[in-house]
Amino acid sequence: MNISKQMEIGDVIISSDVLKTIVGIAVYSVDGVAPLEKGIVSSIKDKFGKKSIAKGVNVKVENSKAKVDVKISVKYGENLMEIASKVQEEVKKAINTMTNIEVEDVNVTVSEVSITTVK
Repeated sequence: MNISKQMEIGDVIISSDVLKTIVGIAVYSVDGVAPLEKGIVSSIKDKFGKKSIAKGVNVKVENSKAKVDVKISVKYGENLMEIASKVQEEVKKAINTMTNIEVEDVNVTVSEVSITTVK
């Protein structure tokens, strides 16, 4: 769903893909967040240049308020609740700062713990 606002000299439209990208960048700016693991299909897409920072992100805007659902992977050893809380703060700040859209909810699901092996 695109967001449209009537301005003095015309309309301004923000695509839903832009909102998802804003959220994705905000999520990955938080220390302790790791990329979501890839399945076979997403690995193939990545190889052909279809990588998306917005993986695991859903944004809905109703009545000029955004509701965000995001799935994250957290690096092993990090405090899951602290990381999720920081993600909520960063997402809310990024959307509000870049679009002036009020954020009603940022729901974070920690769907993975990332384990990096040391060689």
